[in-house]
Amino acid sequence: MKKQLTLCATLLFIMFLFFGCSAAEKGTTPAEKAAVPVTDTWATEKGLRQLADSVTDKMTLEEKIGQMMFVGIHGTTLTENTKNNLTAIHVGGVILFDRNMETREQVKALNSSLQNLALNSFSLPLFLSVDQEGGLVTRMKQQAYTAPAPTEISKGKPEDAYTHANKTGKDIRELGFNLDFAPVLDISSRMHGRTYGTTPQLVASFGEQACRGLRDSGVLFTIKHFPGMGRSETDPHTDKSVVNAPQQTILQEDLLPFRHIIDQYPHHQFMVMAGHIRYPAFDAKPASLSPVILKQMLRSQLGYQGIVITDDLDMGAVSEGYKPEEIGIVAVQAGTDILLSCHDPEVQQRIYRSTLQAVKDGKISPSDIDASVRRIVYCKLKNLADSAQREKLYKQTVGSDRL
Repeated sequence: MKKQLTLCATLLFIMFLFFGCSAAEKGTTPAEKAAVPVTDTWATEKGLRQLADSVTDKMTLEEKIGQMMFVGIHGTTLTENTKNNLTAIHVGGVILFDRNMETREQVKALNSSLQNLALNSFSLPLFLSVDQEGGLVTRMKQQAYTAPAPTEISKGKPEDAYTHANKTGKDIRELGFNLDFAPVLDISSRMHGRTYGTTPQLVASFGEQACRGLRDSGVLFTIKHFPGMGRSETDPHTDKSVVNAPQQTILQEDLLPFRHIIDQYPHHQFMVMAGHIRYPAFDAKPASLSPVILKQMLRSQLGYQGIVITDDLDMGAVSEGYKPEEIGIVAVQAGTDILLSCHDPEVQQRIYRSTLQAVKDGKISPSDIDASVRRIVYCKLKNLADSAQREKLYKQTVGSDRL
């Protein structure tokens, strides 16, 4: 009898817990639901992507095009003129050159002032970049870590590329940068020592270690110049450059180092910089303006889902053939996510305004703009934003939809 009473009491207790909890859940007020911690909604991969979608959806078109602008500035401090130029186009990224860099403390202060600018409604972090390849292409050589030229590094072991890239990444991160426009994955014996070698295997091996070194230092990296400009005999900074190689050669050799990184690394950890070289075997347009190379080759064939950025649109290889009012439109239509313009504020404004107007006129699909901006916002949320920034954005976007 005692056993039966004990069993009944146990069953009653279980039923009370079950129905009691159920009733409590059904009776939860909106205020109580809102009080539930939001960490599960933005701290997970799914939640972070949903947050990127929400931020993108709530941006104005002007802010979206701004996120797709990456520009250079003049001066060593943030002047009112520069501030106004950046604000006018809601810029999403800034690159510094030696003209902007005098001392380490000055660079830190400049990067800090840039990062503190309110350039959009959501205070998204800026991409702050520098071309720190090592060797010839090293900014502020007297006060920054200067790695040997890639050609010199490749005379040793692949691990040497990791060591130098890791030291470079830590050094520029200390200066306030979060993105390095390196490493170069072109295959060449020329290019002033900027490449790791003359074979696909050598470049892939040393290039992969350089990518790993930068990644482990806490900065984003950039593989360039897709799909490989090592065969070009002309400097694209000054003139049109052409690679007259068969499709099969480019696919089997030039693309191998890029394919290796795309297959090895999560795509939010790096960007792909499209070069301005023409490849007649694929398209008459430069790679940075070619849907055949960007959409078909890079996106469809190689499966790259991350950010595509152009090389500097002020370079002679493209600026002589396209006006600023045209070049941004053609690049975005081709599949570019970010437009890089390094030198002239007026040119930057013209690229921005014409691209913005092209969307309004139906020349560029709004869905293509949204796809690019989602990639950019997700990358920033994943790599640059801290927990407080993410939670603030959640309350500002996703949270507001639940009130």
